Amino acid sequence: MKYISVLSLLYVWMPETTSGLKCLRCSDVTEPRLCDRIEYCSDGEVCAVQMFRADNGDTGYWTGCLPTQQCTKVNNRTVIEVNSKRSQVTAGEVVCKDCCSSDICNAYGCGSPEYPHVRGPICFDCQNVLHPADCHKIVPCNSGEKCFLQERILFGQRYYTSKCEKSTMCPSHLTGPVVGRKRQLSDLCAHCCDGDLCNLNCTSVVTSSSQPTTSTVPPTAPSPSPAPPSFVAFHVKSSHKATPGPMIFDHEITNIGNAYNNKTGVFTASVPGLYVFSWTIETYGEFTEAVLVANSVPQGSAKAQEAAGYYDTTTSFALLELQANDKVYVNITQGRPLAEHTMFSGWKINQSVPTPGFYASLTTQSGHDILFDHVHLNKGLGYSRLTGRFTAPYPGLYVFMTSVLTYGDSALTAEFKLSHQTRPNIYLDSSSGLYDGSGYMTFAWLKEHEYVYIRSEKVYPSSMFAGWMVMNSTNAVLSYPAFMAKLYSSSRRSPIVFDQVYPNYSHGYSTSTGVFTADRNGVYIFLVNIEAHKMTTVTAIKVNGQEKTETRSDGRHESYDDTCAVSVLQLNENDRVSVKLKSGTADEGQTIFFGFLLHES
Repeated sequence: MKYISVLSLLYVWMPETTSGLKCLRCSDVTEPRLCDRIEYCSDGEVCAVQMFRADNGDTGYWTGCLPTQQCTKVNNRTVIEVNSKRSQVTAGEVVCKDCCSSDICNAYGCGSPEYPHVRGPICFDCQNVLHPADCHKIVPCNSGEKCFLQERILFGQRYYTSKCEKSTMCPSHLTGPVVGRKRQLSDLCAHCCDGDLCNLNCTSVVTSSSQPTTSTVPPTAPSPSPAPPSFVAFHVKSSHKATPGPMIFDHEITNIGNAYNNKTGVFTASVPGLYVFSWTIETYGEFTEAVLVANSVPQGSAKAQEAAGYYDTTTSFALLELQANDKVYVNITQGRPLAEHTMFSGWKINQSVPTPGFYASLTTQSGHDILFDHVHLNKGLGYSRLTGRFTAPYPGLYVFMTSVLTYGDSALTAEFKLSHQTRPNIYLDSSSGLYDGSGYMTFAWLKEHEYVYIRSEKVYPSSMFAGWMVMNSTNAVLSYPAFMAKLYSSSRRSPIVFDQVYPNYSHGYSTSTGVFTADRNGVYIFLVNIEAHKMTTVTAIKVNGQEKTETRSDGRHESYDDTCAVSVLQLNENDRVSVKLKSGTADEGQTIFFGFLLHES
């Protein structure tokens, strides 16, 4: 809970009271996904689809809420009670009932088609209602549109309008709460967002007491903060399978500064500054999406998808400017991420000097030189949305991150392109018509005006590109702990020996042993991208022989699968870090090991 006192007024951040399950509600539609109204379920109810056959032989669908006891289970879709009668709901014979337990999950069922995977969001669509939650009408937006909610004063009364809005119109409209900015007392909400049904509320209201108000941030326990730490970093993973909603990563690997709460899943910024976040999700036989949320505003998305019987993992990144007490968490909007390989990490960037940094994402399909058109952050104005390039405003050491997503009968590579340097690429394979995504990081010693961009044949919205300057000098080129290495030929050797380094620089890393040795105490960032070919390959990052994080790549369905994951580790001088091959074979070319010193202690 966040309290910001202004005289006798408080800004209060609490969950919205209309937090019940939201289900489509129609009595007779051709397909469930064509239903354009929702209802809020009561406690003990789930979403349901019923297909019925009328007396004249026509078939139709009923959608709405039903008591849980009328469904044998709700964790997965369950078709039950065939050939039963429910005259109070439909006129005719119910031939199928399908139950589920996440928002608007009854958009399909009983064999009816789903929403397309490539589409705009489903948004609330009402004009001049007294409260956003009074809106029960929805509309599917087009690609290139976002959900929009606007508040206005009419005849002395506050009214709310919700609708779809073109993405190009959102920057000028987004005048409500955003990351790093607090609403003034006179502000009226005007809020664009990504994600189904995200325009349900404004993120804060002013009140004269500590009564609950609007927010989608999970409740957090108050904690004393005598002197907030100037540096924070965390790396956590889940020990249990998750369901839609805020994700709680309960197993801590690193939590310097204790800014992450493993009971609520919320990271709270201790001091203002630039923060980097990475989140990884693994799914099994379904489509799963995880959205990074900061102060109730979605800031990035990771999507994983595989056919029944196969695994898929994806990682994404974000670079955000936060104020003290801003809150960040991962929200599962669809699917059920698996335990162990689903992770969340973050760290504060050292800003003892002015730090150029940028973060941009993609809202439309793009190819060749990727133009990430939605600029979230551009400190130092080094990134251009017109060219897709980041141009270094100062010489120094820079770290870059990308996550790319493709869809529908594509097999392609994605890579960082630098002015005069090369980097390994990653491989994406969606030849079966499903989503496939992966990401990786690199570093570069750049001179002023040298540039970096992403090149790929065809990538889809949710792809992103970000980077920041680690140090504003090239004097430490020969001594700063940083490396990037790839596997030149397929290997079953453990630890994996990544024997080709980029850009001919590998301070601390040995190409003969595959081991990185820390030459000083500090916090280090590592990333592995493991490619599997026609098999499942499991690897783990080890510190002094002890496993810290594990990844799984599954190339059995798509032939090739790239899986990357980030680790944030606190090391002492002479600690040794390597990648253990636990099973399978590491395929050549796109199998990568990367690391650098983030903070010296």
